[in-house]
Amino acid sequence: MPTPLLIISDGPTSGTGLGRITRDLAARIEEHLPDVFEVATLGYGGPYSRSLPFRQFKLDMKDWVIFNLPEVWDEFAGDRQGVVMTIWDASRLLWFSRPENCEVKSLQTFLMKPPFVRWGYFPIDATGVNDKLTGILKHTVEGYDRVLAYSAWAEAILKRTITLPTDHIPHGIDTSVFLPRPRIQARHGFGERIGARKQTGKWLTIPDDVYLIGIVATNQARKDFGLAFQIVTELIKQGKKAHVWIHTDVLERHWSVPALVHDFDLTDKVIVTILPLTDEQMSWCYSACDVTLGIGNGEGYGFPIFESLACGTPCIHGNYGGAAEHLPDEFKVTPAIQRIEGVYNCIRNNYWHADWVWKILQLPKRTGESLLPSHLDWTNLWLRWEEWLRKGVA
Repeated sequence: MPTPLLIISDGPTSGTGLGRITRDLAARIEEHLPDVFEVATLGYGGPYSRSLPFRQFKLDMKDWVIFNLPEVWDEFAGDRQGVVMTIWDASRLLWFSRPENCEVKSLQTFLMKPPFVRWGYFPIDATGVNDKLTGILKHTVEGYDRVLAYSAWAEAILKRTITLPTDHIPHGIDTSVFLPRPRIQARHGFGERIGARKQTGKWLTIPDDVYLIGIVATNQARKDFGLAFQIVTELIKQGKKAHVWIHTDVLERHWSVPALVHDFDLTDKVIVTILPLTDEQMSWCYSACDVTLGIGNGEGYGFPIFESLACGTPCIHGNYGGAAEHLPDEFKVTPAIQRIEGVYNCIRNNYWHADWVWKILQLPKRTGESLLPSHLDWTNLWLRWEEWLRKGVA
């Protein structure tokens, strides 16, 4: 009988990277390993979807504590023993891995003798002090039965911190969707695909002589939109006819995108999309760009980076975090200085925008071919995932 596998993460229909990982893994497990696992998701955000081939549960949560986990497990697995796999930041999961710290008594009782083992796939995007996890994160991760990292870089951090055996496997890109599209066609149909018109009422198009810069990033503190606007402004000063396409979730949060547009005097040079775009729409948008900017100050993986590469568009990114190990040197920028951030004492980076501009100006002309490393293609990567998953219940 298949082992129940419940994945706790962002919802599989949410627009986040964690949501995409959840959807991709759950769908592939359902397709390729139905004899090994019965899979379901317990997710934060995103609506239920009948098109997904696995069961989806909505979590009842406050301060990241999931009150309805016992009820969901009972409905999903009954009295069977199984696996709960979290694809979440370790900072959210102390209550789960160390139930003595859970203040909800009924949940604590359930977790003290759980009907499952705990697997964790951790999106580590920064080191702590001394290139290790910070104390509370170490305590959390050590409460798991099985630990997996996104990258070799993150696995090294774990090995310096915990005694549990660890491994690493990156995510994959679906290259049947994210692939190079014809540049001229992508630019001509740009506005029609995203629903953007000019003031004249005609669909927005991107002229061939415009240098289009793509920025796909959620509006959060560790995404450096300020740096991005400095880079664009400097490119314009150096003679590039630069325009920007920004795809984000909200305009005002940690960054005010409208204020940045106004203060950098880029009103007629910025296109912003907020509403969800399909993977195919995103593929066309990436293909219309000359370059994209990976503006995260540390990424566990960074889907937009590798989606862009799969569409044949270079992505410039800082030389730090899990994404960097998959990028050629010509796409990586060295951090200028480092700083300590937040209550978890994460190491974050600051960059000189001139270093990014120099990298962009040195890029060779696009060939129209995919730039994605072959090992990140799901077709090649799934075998590693299947081996790791089977080994856990062998």
